[in-house]
Amino acid sequence: MNRPLWFALLCATLLATSLVAPVADARPPPRPLCDGCGDSFAETAADRGVDLSVEESTATVRVHENGSATWVVRNRVADAEAATRLRANATLRETIADRAMWDTELLSTTVSEDGVLTARYREPEFAERSAGGTLRSGAFTESYGYRNLDGLGADELVVVAPDGMRVGWTVPGSTVSEDGRRMTLTEFTDADEGDFVTFVPEDSAFGAVLSPLAVTEKLGPVAALNLGVFVGLPTAFFATLVAGIAGAVSWLSTRSGHFERVENYAGTGLLTVGVLAAAYPLLSITVFRMGGFDAPMFGIGVGLAAIGIGLSVGDVREHATFRTVLVGAAVATCLAAAAAIGGAALFDASGVTTALLSSLPFVVPAFALLPAGYAIGRGDRKLGVATATLAFALPVLSWSPLTTPVAGMSLLLVLFTGVYAVALAVLGAPLLLVGASLARDRKDGGGPPSDPRDGTAPS
Repeated sequence: MNRPLWFALLCATLLATSLVAPVADARPPPRPLCDGCGDSFAETAADRGVDLSVEESTATVRVHENGSATWVVRNRVADAEAATRLRANATLRETIADRAMWDTELLSTTVSEDGVLTARYREPEFAERSAGGTLRSGAFTESYGYRNLDGLGADELVVVAPDGMRVGWTVPGSTVSEDGRRMTLTEFTDADEGDFVTFVPEDSAFGAVLSPLAVTEKLGPVAALNLGVFVGLPTAFFATLVAGIAGAVSWLSTRSGHFERVENYAGTGLLTVGVLAAAYPLLSITVFRMGGFDAPMFGIGVGLAAIGIGLSVGDVREHATFRTVLVGAAVATCLAAAAAIGGAALFDASGVTTALLSSLPFVVPAFALLPAGYAIGRGDRKLGVATATLAFALPVLSWSPLTTPVAGMSLLLVLFTGVYAVALAVLGAPLLLVGASLARDRKDGGGPPSDPRDGTAPS
């Protein structure tokens, strides 16, 4: 087997893995859930030339039947001079209050004698109608509310259900009143996609199922679209590429001389490339540093070396079946992942990071090309293409933003996944050849054609 080709495969796998890592889209400045409360309000006031501090801040959000909401925000201003200035200058306090709450309509402002600035706002689309008369609010999520929520803002925030309704699904960490009409938050640290707040009719016989139905109604179409765009399209593209390469491999299998060279040197070649890749991060002085690629390269090297050792044993090659090759590829994948995690602790100053862990599934399709090639070599092209395609789809599925609406970045994300598919299919062809070479003797041995899945003659 050509060693430069194997090294190119290794580098391309690492490069493609880095390309399809989750792309951080541009986010607006961080802001609290109630940006007209507390420190956020004080910062807005400072921008308008009023220096003040807020001792206590509360907000009450009263939801209406049409999905709109009225916010009543109360900030207790600690500075008497600032409170007096705001009380005397209605235009100034309205300007500050209006700028503080971005997506609402300012209704009124007042400042009491004890320094409490009260601002009333109207938010026309706090919630939306859903199944069975339910109201669903995405204000507490980053995917369907503000994209960069940072804390609660207020010391206490109370959400009041519309008349005739009660709170259904709530935000984790909140408390609900005994009558079910008020949800209270004193802190807010997460903004997960599933943190919808729902309001269901008090007299509904199906109240327990209305909230999940309402959330599914919102997330279902988004998930279906994202599956098709981010998983379906790249996977179909990859399957087409593998099917084309499978045809070339099938043609090459008729030329036994070529396959003999692959079979004879596959184990040694894989072992050599694997050892070199695993040894690279261990060198104290290198000519070319790859930074964050050290741990993944070490892991992939260990996996390739393990396969090379196995294929160097004659009995392993002679008794290979689709199942044994599949198990061997799975073991090599697990070894590669474990070695990459261990290597991160040795070679990377950042240690085991979320980025590393999220990239590990993308090495699965590379090792899956070995059993895929075996099936192709046995004449079952459908099984081979299906094996490679399934292995490709699983990590892409784990990475795809299934329930997050992604508009502007969609084309770029699909493009990156397409680059990964091309690199994996084209430069992974040698592994398909190695797998097909393991099946050559069983296919050409003169006996009846065997079942590519278990290496036995059909009954």
